[in-house]
Amino acid sequence: MAAAFALHDATATRELLPAAALVDAVAAAMRARRAGTLQAPPRLVLPLAGGQGSYLAMPAADARLAICKLVSVHPDNPARGLPTIHGQVLVSDAANGVPLALLDGPTVTARRTAAVSLLALRLFGTPGVGNQVTLIGAGPQALEHARMLAELGWAGRLHLVARQPGSAQRLAQTLRDEGQPAECVVHASVSGALAGCEAVICLTTATAPVLPEQLPAATLVIGAGAFKPQMAEISPGLLAMRTIVVDDLDGARHEAGDLLQAGVDWQRVSELADWLDGGVARSPHGVVVKTVGQAAWDLAAAHVAMASLECRA
Repeated sequence: MAAAFALHDATATRELLPAAALVDAVAAAMRARRAGTLQAPPRLVLPLAGGQGSYLAMPAADARLAICKLVSVHPDNPARGLPTIHGQVLVSDAANGVPLALLDGPTVTARRTAAVSLLALRLFGTPGVGNQVTLIGAGPQALEHARMLAELGWAGRLHLVARQPGSAQRLAQTLRDEGQPAECVVHASVSGALAGCEAVICLTTATAPVLPEQLPAATLVIGAGAFKPQMAEISPGLLAMRTIVVDDLDGARHEAGDLLQAGVDWQRVSELADWLDGGVARSPHGVVVKTVGQAAWDLAAAHVAMASLECRA
């Protein structure tokens, strides 16, 4: 295991987290949680600035590594010319506690969130160069999803749509400037962006559904943006018809606003881990995957980062 402690900024952290390895690592973390060999307690949230901000601590550990992601969230920061989220992931050797690396927190979050979505696409979709994927939202999560889809070659065309059309245009230009191999098509409406797509990934903080209730059963729906009970991207009608899968059942019961507002029967909700080795019966009306995030996925990213560093040594 690499011994020299180093601080890695956003660019360096991204380079340490190749898409294929990260998707596999997230799947391995899901299996480890199920086996009880990975521990990730509920996150601690400390209010800041009179309730206008939050400080979050999210630890996780297995036999090799221990991590803690520390994140501050200040929704009013954009008005100050500052990012909404700041954070770091401290990676330590689980055997002796020696600090090994400090990774950029927002980059780890964005990459591992995209990895969970792409794992869902691998399980329930048809990833490939002929695939058409719609991204709703144009923020950092959408950018990282597009980057990782490109790394894996899992989309030949990306359909982009956002509440502010200019945001989607800027995202498309950023992707073109980076050499995105997939064709990027910007749409003025969600309905236009959905036509012909095999998968749609919602990456917004909407408080009302952004998707119509009727979609072809073959269209995989992934909700990865809404992360609070008052947020919702997916309508109750769409949820009622489809198989519902989440990344973390405990977290979803408290944070998945889409499911909470729809009053879903939790007995019909499964975890992605249930599908890794065969799965359960799937509805003929299609699948919805709802993700809320988990420190275990940050630990998965830490393993990939450390492996990348060891390869460089």
